[in-house]
Amino acid sequence: MTAENLKKYIVKQQISIQWGPVLSAMAAEMSEVSEKSDLRDFFFRIGERFASKEKNKFKNVETLSELENSLNSYWTSINWGWVELEEKDGTIDITHNCSPIAEAFGNSELSWTVGLLEGFYQTLFFEFGANDEMKINCIGESADGLDLHLKFSSS
Repeated sequence: MTAENLKKYIVKQQISIQWGPVLSAMAAEMSEVSEKSDLRDFFFRIGERFASKEKNKFKNVETLSELENSLNSYWTSINWGWVELEEKDGTIDITHNCSPIAEAFGNSELSWTVGLLEGFYQTLFFEFGANDEMKINCIGESADGLDLHLKFSSS
């Protein structure tokens, strides 16, 4: 079994059997009735709300390494994969591995559903004191949406 096939198997295990078809149908319907940019903003706000409800789980974090460890404990507990954080020249590269977003909503909808993780991470970084000039943006994906690459940098 290849590493890519293993990741695909793992992600398929993350999506509830009863919700997979519903989420996929919902995403297809939403993409037909709304602009992609509006949907991405909507999912960004969902991510903000998601992080706001969970931010207390990260309140004792003081370093990027501690944040990565804390996030990985959290993501693992809800079957959302894991994250790698790396500071580079005043930016933070974020690789979210085995994200269930593409599996839940469809790889073709990833251009706007990724807003959920953008909103989540941005809200957390603001909680830790980042200034308003810093923004999270998805800069790519690999393995059919399993690995999402984001960057937290000045606009």
